[in-house]
Amino acid sequence: MKEVCTLPKQARALRTYDAVLDAAAYEFARYGYANTNLQKIADQIGLTKGALYGHFSNKEELAAVLSSHLTTAVELPLGEAKASTGPALGRLRTLMLTLGELFQGDVRARAALRLALETAQASGVTAPLLEETHSVVFDLVGEVQREGHWEASASAKAVADLLVAAFFSVFWMGSAHERPEPGSRVAAMWNVLSHALRGKPGQ
Repeated sequence: MKEVCTLPKQARALRTYDAVLDAAAYEFARYGYANTNLQKIADQIGLTKGALYGHFSNKEELAAVLSSHLTTAVELPLGEAKASTGPALGRLRTLMLTLGELFQGDVRARAALRLALETAQASGVTAPLLEETHSVVFDLVGEVQREGHWEASASAKAVADLLVAAFFSVFWMGSAHERPEPGSRVAAMWNVLSHALRGKPGQ
């Protein structure tokens, strides 16, 4: 009988945990770390601040969980882009659209990215995620140019800068509560940029 009573409690605790994370992500993505507090998060989901403390003791802990979520979310697409042996243009397209859709549709990832950028800016460094992504994109751009799909005279670094800046900025272009059509904005951005970078007519 004890197990039967415990399971519903565990399910409720898990739902509350997720609700707290989503509310925290909304606040962080919309207002940043400094302007978010636990009381605002608790108010969003109708919890007392004391009940919220039963799941997270402070903002730092919430931010750490969101950061871990972002690391996990980007690990697979970056790894596949590096390890795949398929045509570079297709690998790059898949990577950029996957990342763009992630930040357009996942408020937890969007919040974690904002926190990472704020931390990096305060420290006067580049966010590690941006550095890693730029490195992968730079290598792929070089391959795409060597394959003859994009203008070879363009600086691969400048093209990588443009792609990373464009696709990571998607989350800044909408509010944290926006529910956009999946893929619509990022696919359109990719089509425009890819067309502009073509080196030969008809490619």
